[in-house]
Amino acid sequence: MTELNLSAIGDIAEDIEEIVRLVKEFQADNNVKVNVTRLSWERAWQTLLMTAMEGKGGDVSQVGSTWAPTLAALDSLRWFSEAEIRALGGPLAFVPAAWQTVRVEGRSEVWAIPWSVYTFVIFYRRDLLKKAGVDETTAFATPESMRETFQALQAAGIAPWAFPTTAHYLDLPHIASSWVRAYGGDFISADGKRVIFNSPHARQGLVEFFSLYRFLPARFRGLTYEACLDEFFNKGNTAVMIAGAESYSDALEDDGIPEEFRDQIGVAAIPGVPWIGGDHLVAWKTVRTDPDKERAAVALIESLASVENQVRLYRENTILPARLDAYTDLEFQPEGMRLVLEKILQEGRPHPPARLWRRIESMLVDMLFDIARSVMDFQKQEPVEIVETKLADYERRLSLVLGG
Repeated sequence: MTELNLSAIGDIAEDIEEIVRLVKEFQADNNVKVNVTRLSWERAWQTLLMTAMEGKGGDVSQVGSTWAPTLAALDSLRWFSEAEIRALGGPLAFVPAAWQTVRVEGRSEVWAIPWSVYTFVIFYRRDLLKKAGVDETTAFATPESMRETFQALQAAGIAPWAFPTTAHYLDLPHIASSWVRAYGGDFISADGKRVIFNSPHARQGLVEFFSLYRFLPARFRGLTYEACLDEFFNKGNTAVMIAGAESYSDALEDDGIPEEFRDQIGVAAIPGVPWIGGDHLVAWKTVRTDPDKERAAVALIESLASVENQVRLYRENTILPARLDAYTDLEFQPEGMRLVLEKILQEGRPHPPARLWRRIESMLVDMLFDIARSVMDFQKQEPVEIVETKLADYERRLSLVLGG
């Protein structure tokens, strides 16, 4: 019997329960034994990087979509043939943004298969917006209108939003990128060789984004992402929350949304160009040494990425599918979520598939947190002054990293 090692990512065992169930079914149908290892998000990257460098320890892995180009650049992954891609439905079967990160800049091979997507949306309280005299249909249409919405909420004595302000909030670059791209900017160039976050267009977006920090009530500063979710969904203490698209369904399942305002929660796309991330499935290059293992590894990936199993993953774990055809059979909450997701899936973009993205991402987290902290701490200084000064400094630092 062929034996495979699959590593899946989750902070607790329950995170990968459905994957384990799918793997058990695959084993029974294919006479293959699959050993599933859970990696915590905290340790996943380091573990995968060691696997890539040492060439041992794994056969198939779940990896962050932005990690795949780096792992491929290390010549550690097995690429997928055109026939194997056709068997999965071809590139058009997948969310466009997800397919954009299956290659490495400058090479044509496909190194990963999209498995899930992740994105952020705006959840808001209809009743609180109405109380502040805000039209919910245009409240978040542009960065400017979102800032005006927060001004109206604050003037009405309503806490505009809760947002994570702890160090190392890893999703900060993903969320801020929507504002950067709203004006045609980006953090780095498409080839990953130049930092461009201090260009006029990117800078304008970041000024708008960090201006929103002035609307954070003092009692909400220093909160984690989970604490912010609690303030919005459970306690109803704030009008707006930027959160993962699955958050409403998860909170509802945990009985975390009081019945009196469940129907008052609306959803909207983040202004600008939404970020889309997620996870890919990869086969490690070492499977090529054993034809049976290689065939089994490809078959396992095809099974996990099938439309049937993508639908199951969402229904059991609210993991958004990477396959477009899976969305036909799914229902989403709250009302309006399907239309919002359709817009995001059509317009959203990933970060450029740069070889050094993992390192760049870590630096962006530090940079954005530094700016956010300064905007909150130095209330007498205009956000535009803080943003311009900080971006110029970090532009010099990160340019050295990229060799510019």
